[in-house]
Amino acid sequence: MEELIEELATYNVLIVSGLAYGIDIHAHRAALKNNLPTLAVVAGGVDVLYPSTHTRTALAMVNQGGLVSEYKLQTQPEAHQFSARNRIIAGLSDATIVIEAGQKSGALITANFANDYNREVFAVPGSLHQTYSAGCNYLIKTHQANILTSAADIAYMMNWHAEDTMSSAKKTLVDQFPELNPEEKVAIQTLETLQKEVAIEELSCKTQIPLNHLAAMLMRLELKGVVKFLPGNKFKVAA
Repeated sequence: MEELIEELATYNVLIVSGLAYGIDIHAHRAALKNNLPTLAVVAGGVDVLYPSTHTRTALAMVNQGGLVSEYKLQTQPEAHQFSARNRIIAGLSDATIVIEAGQKSGALITANFANDYNREVFAVPGSLHQTYSAGCNYLIKTHQANILTSAADIAYMMNWHAEDTMSSAKKTLVDQFPELNPEEKVAIQTLETLQKEVAIEELSCKTQIPLNHLAAMLMRLELKGVVKFLPGNKFKVAA
């Protein structure tokens, strides 16, 4: 995990995990070590950390990412809330990475959510005799995850290199339409960064623009020829 995140540091990614024992806490700590922003989705209130032994890491993350929760303060974490929070981890992430997973693992729940959200999933293959490789091998065997051997695999599937080339080779839409207001610029820049068709709900989540306001704004941008409306209430930047 530490080596993978060190490789990912060159792409300036955000590391999202759950602050739990094992891979989760190693991912957060490796992100901090490599000066990458890292976000933890917790299963209770952000003031009731579990496990409490990870409090020091959580406090360090406040200045280099943060903690998020769908629960109000002072909510104690309960068993069913851990699997529920995995959908948020998958939703916040462009790609989900499964390093170790048994046949019944929370990581598999996160991977299932990610596939449902049409996000990329990666899994590290392991020995057939290792319990904690069974889930990873299953995901790869059933074509629910891309095989992961290095950060280069992620960069290739996510098309990061191509995006860097495109962004340096041409003017952005924001440059081409200087009359755009700040919110319109945020929406356009987000669509350009994602380089894919984006559902309006996802765009609202990523830009923090209220859904109703965003819908009216995208309609105006479509009339200007800046964005293109697609079936399924999805949008992308105009070619």
